[in-house]
Amino acid sequence: MTGVLMHTSDGLAEAPESSLSSTSSPSNIRIGSRLRVIRESHGISEKELSVRLAIDFRDLNSYESGERRVSASLLLRIARLLSVRPDYFFQDFAKDQF
Repeated sequence: MTGVLMHTSDGLAEAPESSLSSTSSPSNIRIGSRLRVIRESHGISEKELSVRLAIDFRDLNSYESGERRVSASLLLRIARLLSVRPDYFFQDFAKDQF
């Protein structure tokens, strides 16, 4: 198995690709929005940031739109590149948004 594992009644199984692709949630949208704001405030294009992060431009776009969840390790790299603290992405969250 090379994908993400999920619990099933029979034990562990690889999660189907379709279950991994749509993770839009209020928190993903909020983090993506804050990512876009800080990127734009630095005058950096999506293309430039994706090159600096060594990720596909389309992936960055899907993070900014909230379609995909940003991993913790990538969020730390983004924070370093954009000179913000990682908690910048979580400011103004209500307790019920996690």
